[in-house]
Order: sequence, then C-alpha cells, then structure tokens
Amino acid sequence: MIPSPVSVEAEILQDEAARLGMTLRLIGSLAVSLRCESTRHLAQSLGRRVPRDIDFVAYSSQSEPIERLFESRGYVLHPAVRHSREWGVKRLIYTGTAGHKVDVFLDELVMAHTIPFAGRLGGDGRTVCLADLLLSKLQIHRITENDLIDMVILLGAAGFGPDEDEIDLAYIAGIMGADWGFHHTTLANLGKLDEALERYTALSPEVAATVRARTRELAEAIEAVPKTTRWRLRARIGTRVPWYEDVEEVDQ
Repeated sequence: MIPSPVSVEAEILQDEAARLGMTLRLIGSLAVSLRCESTRHLAQSLGRRVPRDIDFVAYSSQSEPIERLFESRGYVLHPAVRHSREWGVKRLIYTGTAGHKVDVFLDELVMAHTIPFAGRLGGDGRTVCLADLLLSKLQIHRITENDLIDMVILLGAAGFGPDEDEIDLAYIAGIMGADWGFHHTTLANLGKLDEALERYTALSPEVAATVRARTRELAEAIEAVPKTTRWRLRARIGTRVPWYEDVEEVDQ
C-alpha cells in the first residue's frame, strides 16, 4: 500500500513531536487504516473516501510547544480557535500548506459525546488504543457511511480482550454504564452498523459474520454492565431533551 500524502505528513509531525518530547497520537480514519492492516483494504472495496485530514490527540500541558511545532511547518491556526481558546476549548485546528486540515484534541475529544484521554496516551504506538478508536466512532450522533465503514474495518480486524491488539470491552462498557446519552447513541450506531452489513455486498461472508458477532457482543456487554445512579436518573428523561452535544464542523 502506497502511503497517502496526509499519512506521510502525520508521521513526520509525530516523529518531530517525539524528538522534542511531545506526544501526538493519531485518531480517526488514518488511525483505523494504520492499526487494521488485515482489513484496511476493505475501505476501497466498500467505497470509503480516502482520508484527507489528520486528527491527533495530545496533552494540553504540551499545547505551547505543539503550537510552535505546527507553526514551524507552515501551518496556520484557524481564526475561530484563537477566540475559543479564551473560553477553555481544548482543540487546535490548523490548515496545512497542501490545504489539508489538522485537528489536535487536547486531553479529551469533545464532540457529540466526550472521550477522556488523561493518562491514556502512553506507549510507543502512533495511534490511540483500539478501544478509544472505536469510541471515537461510536460517539458520532450523525454517523456517516465513511464512519460505518471504519467500524467494519476495525471490528473486522480486532476482537475483544486486554491485549494491545485487542479492544478493551470492559473499558467501553464502563463508560456506557456511567453515561446514558453515550450509551443511547452507541446502541443506535451499532444498530446502523448491523443494517449496513446487509448492503455491504463486497464483504466476504466470513468478515461480515465476524463484524456482526462482535457488534452484538459489544451491544450485549453495554446492556449488561451495571448502571450508575446518574445513568438511571438521566434515562428517565430519555430523548425528551438532547442527549448529545451539537458540535458544528469548522470549515477551512
């Protein structure tokens, strides 16, 4: 597989950050492709759009040297971010010289639902762990076909377990047991994934069966995990009030 220009640029940014003592971990579609070597070919056969942007997670304690790194490579900080930083928004958005966008989420990914990363960016890998990578897809309220395909690639490649090349099911279930809104969105997206498998005729029966079985295993674990008092109180309200954050996309 020939690396795309954005994947090459992501690697350069990570290597330079590591040289300077900073941590940048990939999240999003580039991370899915990088971690799922056995199934990433499915992106093309299922018609997934080639990733055009780069998404990182980093620590806010390193935000200043990270900003200097991006500036040194000709990146321009989006004007909207300059103002949002005053309100405590932990996100950097850059435009590169080639026209691609780079998102850097600091300490947490705050989108439709929030994924915490405090203490979870250790190790030598280039991406966040597989559980966090799956969570980043499950949290999307208005999930797209590209996101569903990413989940097929991810669940087709990795089963559940505690090892580095497995998805930590207990961690995901624990988050769902404490957050009714995230739980509700996740089960809806797993249902959409199950439906999508019926129309993904390019998938082999074996891969489709594997993804379907893991989807159901995940849904069952999420349903079975003990729920917190906060979860139960929020469940009484249900969908009468929004259960997700409506985060607008920032145009380049």
